[in-house]
Amino acid sequence: MFKPQHLLVEERGLENQVKRLKDLIPNKADAQNNVLMCTVGYLQERLTTIVKDLEDIKFSIKSENDRILKDKLTNNK
Repeated sequence: MFKPQHLLVEERGLENQVKRLKDLIPNKADAQNNVLMCTVGYLQERLTTIVKDLEDIKFSIKSENDRILKDKLTNNK
């Protein structure tokens, strides 16, 4: 089983990757400057879906981290 500090590292790493992906998502200005608006729209949709899925995973990791840390504090009393 993972120790809490390992999960905390994974949580931070995942958060950094989500931020990097969000920076890649084209916005409306990008679409207006690009002749291939269909491609930009598709890329935007796919990246947004990936980011949402990763944020869900990050939330699950955070919840598990919180549970482990709470259990550890409770058991140390």
